[in-house]
Amino acid sequence: MESFEDLGLKPELIESLIAEGIERPTHLQEEVIPTLRKGNSALIRGGPGAGVLVSYGTALLDRLDAGQGSPLAVVLVPERPEAVRKARALARAAITTGHRVAALSGSFALPGRADILFATPADLLAATRTAEVKLDGVVAWVLDGAAALLEDPHASAVLSDALEAVPTGEAQGIVIAEPITPEVREFTQSHLPRAVHIPSDAATPAEPEEAPVQRGTLRILASEQGAGQDLVALVDRVLGDGDAHHALLFFRGEDRAADAADLLALHGFLSGAPGEPDFPVWLAVDAMEARRAIDADSDENPVVAVSVGSPTDVDELDRRHGGSRAGGVVLAPARQIPHLRRLGSEAGYALEFLSPPTRASEDAARRMHDMVRRAVEEADLAPYHGLLQPAVREFGSPQVSAALAWLLRSRSSGPKTSAPGTESETRPAPGAPVPFLRLFLSIGSRDGVGPGDLLGAITGEAGVKGDEVGRIDIRDTFSRVDVSERVAARVIEALNGITVKGRSVRADYDRSIGRDPGTGGKESGPRAPGGRTGRGPGRGARDR
Repeated sequence: MESFEDLGLKPELIESLIAEGIERPTHLQEEVIPTLRKGNSALIRGGPGAGVLVSYGTALLDRLDAGQGSPLAVVLVPERPEAVRKARALARAAITTGHRVAALSGSFALPGRADILFATPADLLAATRTAEVKLDGVVAWVLDGAAALLEDPHASAVLSDALEAVPTGEAQGIVIAEPITPEVREFTQSHLPRAVHIPSDAATPAEPEEAPVQRGTLRILASEQGAGQDLVALVDRVLGDGDAHHALLFFRGEDRAADAADLLALHGFLSGAPGEPDFPVWLAVDAMEARRAIDADSDENPVVAVSVGSPTDVDELDRRHGGSRAGGVVLAPARQIPHLRRLGSEAGYALEFLSPPTRASEDAARRMHDMVRRAVEEADLAPYHGLLQPAVREFGSPQVSAALAWLLRSRSSGPKTSAPGTESETRPAPGAPVPFLRLFLSIGSRDGVGPGDLLGAITGEAGVKGDEVGRIDIRDTFSRVDVSERVAARVIEALNGITVKGRSVRADYDRSIGRDPGTGGKESGPRAPGGRTGRGPGRGARDR
């Protein structure tokens, strides 16, 4: 199908999609949009990267009347940031149809009067109990990310309470999950016995199948940005390895490709159409045309195909990366990893996760920034202004700042002084306590993880010993973990982009600077370098 016009959507909706660079429907959208426009309930197998939001969002905007003064459709998602992101994305299309789209978080004005409302189950339940939101007029409800909403018993109980406030009896129900878990199948059979399954085998338990022929390796770089600086760094990495003459970048639309061309030009990378030998970067939207250019390339250095954003389905994956002599790379947000795993499995590609293209100096700069921020916010610096004034007059503030940073790093390195911008591998003297750093992980108890899950992920993925892991503090939506300073960077690199309990993990140094929100701002442990708290490994710490 070549156009959204073939799906019967309103012209203003089609124009808004084209303005966002969404020009052709995916296979999933071809099936979902006509089904939902008719008011049918559905169970949809799909996740971020498959075009799910456009599928149900445009169908609801097309069939619902605007301006009723209260929500006509509610969309329940697992996390607040997800509700805000999806509400903002759909609101751009809603402007053209006169609908209001809002989320209960994210500072939307009068969310109770929105036509389509995004929320977590807990937020929706609280808003209905305080009468901030009235759901009497709801004619459609959506569970987007149903697997995550239903797999945890506590989250499932909150969801049930929230749905009791929604008049689901005659309303259109839409359940979306990737993958379709037993809990999702059971929920759908109970609440939507007449739901259309998209694809047709969506509710059928997967049967063990003979593994498909392995067609190669697909390298994945998980990014929260998708395009942007991560794209520039990846292009630099691909071309700098010396194994490829050209980086072939695939995009969903011409506008996105043009924006990338402008960004790459600012960094000195010239881009052109596939097959143009004088340009190191080739930009493509039509995969078939690009493949012909790759096949015609006679250079002994192969072309590396890069998908900016996940391919939407197996066919698109194969058109972009099938038969590539140098394999393929996908630069995609971490939330699209489950979708990519399924595509790789169905198409016969092994997935290899790349570490983010960062340099050690960037990590060092980040830690130095944390230390400076802690000093500015907490220390009495007045006496030091006078102490440094003679040096500032002679050398200037930038030089004095750099000299103090060098002195600080020299002292912290001990007898072995590291060159600026490098990491020191000095180990503590025998018998000296090992310094620990606190890390932040973007998963918590709502994701169904426990201390054993995180300890297993750290020791298994990063290859560190259990005694280098200290306290594991699990909260509702995030966790903090203390690890040995000498393995902290390795743990962050290993955990970023992996999946634990079906949720993608983002790992970083803890930005709370040693302050625990649950302790009223008091220090929660001894200070570690960079302003973080650190504790040595304790037998009981991991069980809290």
